[in-house]
Amino acid sequence: MATQLDIARRCLIDVSSVNKILHRKKGPKFKEGTVKAVFKAARELGYDLGRLKHDHRRRHERKTTAIAVELSIYVKAGELYDRGKALLANVSLSGALLGAIVLPRMTTPVAPHTIGIRLLEGPAKDLEIIGHPVRLVHARGGLEVAIEFLRTEDAQLRRLRKII
Repeated sequence: MATQLDIARRCLIDVSSVNKILHRKKGPKFKEGTVKAVFKAARELGYDLGRLKHDHRRRHERKTTAIAVELSIYVKAGELYDRGKALLANVSLSGALLGAIVLPRMTTPVAPHTIGIRLLEGPAKDLEIIGHPVRLVHARGGLEVAIEFLRTEDAQLRRLRKII
């Protein structure tokens, strides 16, 4: 597999410049010909352009919250695996970050699963929104789980908007 060093050698520039060009980093501007040569060399050498990190853009604005929710873990075919409580640390129309998680089994399944969160009070009380875990975050207070909501119906989104 090709490396940034291989690209730099082919283009006769330093590796740092190749990295800045490939990642489109802010800072020094490079001549258009140099940029094109780097990407051409990357393709020709078989450099995996899919590995490049891109700025993360959220689909929806997040709102910091501290809302207690009931947390349900579902496995295959919607079978309940465990039910406990969590704190909704932040939320958007596309996902949420859950912290202060308390589950009786004190574990989550290794197999694919979904997570349901149900608000316990407020305008969206008893609304359960289903998502799947996308990231675990180590925080001072323990482990947090980021979930991405699965497709929600328009009525659910309208209710969710009331809290965010």
